[in-house]
Amino acid sequence: MYKVIKTDSNIVRPLRHKVLRPNLSYEASIMPLDNHPETAHFVVKKNSKILSVASVYHEDFEEMPHKISHRLRGMATEPTEQGKGFGAMVLLGLIDYLKKNTSAEILWCNARVTAFGFYEKMGFSILGDIFEIPNIGPHKKGYIEL
Repeated sequence: MYKVIKTDSNIVRPLRHKVLRPNLSYEASIMPLDNHPETAHFVVKKNSKILSVASVYHEDFEEMPHKISHRLRGMATEPTEQGKGFGAMVLLGLIDYLKKNTSAEILWCNARVTAFGFYEKMGFSILGDIFEIPNIGPHKKGYIEL
């Protein structure tokens, strides 16, 4: 059975690095607010194997400054397990956590061009122009109202 589990930043980093920043140093997978007390990290596990990870913290969404926003960061799924619903599972668990434990109205992210379809399927709106994150690739902003 698969479960979404709230965990610590050091648990999500190895998969985050492997999938999102494999050509960069391990330190590049450490997000600025990883260890902030209000940051939350989630995994989907099968036995001891981590299949998908995601992190979230409060950060304003400049396109909707009047809304209480949280930012999705470091979402990644084990490459051999992609397309099996584990990314959706961790994202839905994270959204459920936000709804129950915060006053967030918006969840937003910088979505890789290759992930637009996933986010749109999950209910996100993708907006704005494509922008390049150095050493990582092209992105657009995406958001979902909670």
